[in-house]
Amino acid sequence: MLSNRHAPVRQATPEPTSRRWDLRARHGVLAFVAVAAVLYLVVAVVSPDIPTPPHPALVPPFNGPSWLRGWAQWDSGWYYRIAHDGYSFAGRRQSTVAFFPVYPLVVRAVAVVVGNTYVAGILVTFLCGAALAGLLATWLRPRMSPAAAWTALAAFLLFPYAFYLYGVVYADALFIATVLAAFLLLENDQPVLAGVAAAVSTAARPLGIVLVVALAVRALERRGALRPASGRLVDWSRVRRGDAGVLLGVLGLAAWCLFLWHRFGDPFAFATAEAGWQQTPGPTTWFKVQFFHDMAHIWNLRWWGVFYVAHSVLTLAAVCLVPRVFRRFGLGYGIYVLLLVGISALSTQNFFGMARYLLGAFPIFAVVGEFLAEPPLWRRLVLPASGIALLVVTAIFGTGYYVS
Repeated sequence: MLSNRHAPVRQATPEPTSRRWDLRARHGVLAFVAVAAVLYLVVAVVSPDIPTPPHPALVPPFNGPSWLRGWAQWDSGWYYRIAHDGYSFAGRRQSTVAFFPVYPLVVRAVAVVVGNTYVAGILVTFLCGAALAGLLATWLRPRMSPAAAWTALAAFLLFPYAFYLYGVVYADALFIATVLAAFLLLENDQPVLAGVAAAVSTAARPLGIVLVVALAVRALERRGALRPASGRLVDWSRVRRGDAGVLLGVLGLAAWCLFLWHRFGDPFAFATAEAGWQQTPGPTTWFKVQFFHDMAHIWNLRWWGVFYVAHSVLTLAAVCLVPRVFRRFGLGYGIYVLLLVGISALSTQNFFGMARYLLGAFPIFAVVGEFLAEPPLWRRLVLPASGIALLVVTAIFGTGYYVS
């Protein structure tokens, strides 16, 4: 009988680092829920400090559980009015038509079940945020190293202004989730479904039209139809007929304009109403006259001046990262980020609000993740600092201050 005493001993194979770091959709959702648990605790603690009688931002006043009150601030009142009472138009004055319809329609449907419009809005935002985290994890996983993908997800979820995705009665979480869904569907070679998702985006936010442009470019890019050897701008022989499905995205905006035309006689009533917020396009807005005037008196703002300046600083940082997005993820994603950041920045008088709009530029967070992943020291310093800032900004927003 042969002896096995000299047979090699089989040792346990250590788990590969890539497997330990593996990022999947469920991990993204779990990470989102973990951060949300902390933020909901923070808001529950600070909500009683909202001024009484209700802060003017609460229009109408919050009528749900007091520990959720801090999530319903400022523009939340406009979404409440739409979901509860429908749309109205008052010409060049502030009115509900300035807010696109998908989010308040979903809130209205959920309110039928939960019995409270504000609570329905908080729930819709939370669920869309969780879906967004899962979609972002799915998008990051095949494009980056495991460590960089995890770091990018953490940078996004811990971004100081990411609290808008966890419960605030705003449309941002739904909009970004549909943007990611559209890109993922296109990458899975389902351009028609990508166009349907994009149609939801264009009916959720005005900048949804940027997504349609980016999807069209990305569809051509995936087929190798851009800048072919023939010298032509586009080699249409490489394009499939179904790729035109991404253009279905314009239908969301078209349907909204038709509704406004039928109901109020102005297909662009949403743009007309923007004048009530003094957001009229023109050289004064484009060249940020108001911003430079405010900066000359920044010391009068005291501690709030930090939040004021943060928007312009974050915008500049995002602009500096746009070329890296082009090089790293291609023309389609680069155009999406460039247009999203550029149009958002040009449409504000003083950059205020840009920190929230930057959440939609998700490829920028992927680039940041790669920068922070190696060496790990940067990740260990920046992510905790960003998380602390998120807690602070969430608490300040939860007590009724306008921070974005």
